[in-house]
Amino acid sequence: MSRGRLILLTDLDDTLFASERSLPGNAERVQLAAVDRDGAALSFQTHQQRMLWELFSGAADLIIPVTGRTSYALDRVSLSFPREYAVVSHGALVTFEGQVLPAWQSRLAPHMDDAHLAIGRAYADLSEALPRVVPHLQFTLRQLEDLSVPVYLSIKATGELSIEAHALLNEVAQAHGLSLHTNTRNAALRPFYTCKSEACRFLLEEVLKRQPEDTIIALGDSLSDLPFMTHSDMAVMPTRSQVWNAVKELAQ
Repeated sequence: MSRGRLILLTDLDDTLFASERSLPGNAERVQLAAVDRDGAALSFQTHQQRMLWELFSGAADLIIPVTGRTSYALDRVSLSFPREYAVVSHGALVTFEGQVLPAWQSRLAPHMDDAHLAIGRAYADLSEALPRVVPHLQFTLRQLEDLSVPVYLSIKATGELSIEAHALLNEVAQAHGLSLHTNTRNAALRPFYTCKSEACRFLLEEVLKRQPEDTIIALGDSLSDLPFMTHSDMAVMPTRSQVWNAVKELAQ
């Protein structure tokens, strides 16, 4: 009887490692995990993160990063794992050995022109409206692509996003058929195909042909990771994370 495969779906930043800024002040940096675009040290693993990584990476048959990182930012991660399948750019791309899977490219092809137009129009609207509606903050807007695929419109603010900023971002997202994702200071307007959950479903069911004997373990730290984690049999979360804090609140 086959034991099945052990497949790991794992977020990276703030799950398996964290930047110097995000690590607790008393945490010992035991392993360099990622560098920045200039090759300087950026993220590290604590003892606990290193132990977890060694445990899972030594046992898994397949390790699939599921990350907001672009394909080129994934190349700056120095953890040792086979660079086969990956879900990158918040789920916009499913790659194999750094290139978009042809079957995924075929799914995207009919929608890429519309996505490019929608992101461009949202960029124009927000470039005009944000300084007027939210004059107390400064914003940096970027239209992001990865391997020639439109991924999302990135909005970074110099301070916490206000109620007015959220309302404007939501209005513009709806006007152009984009979904809005926000945290304290950042936001992203994404086309429908930029979705970690659907990318993981596609990879497990249509590419890897998930079998009943397979065991899927998912790791993630944020509420936005929960949809892709639902495709697993078991989930692991750091106890210093957004998703853990939400679970604690529910338990009270």
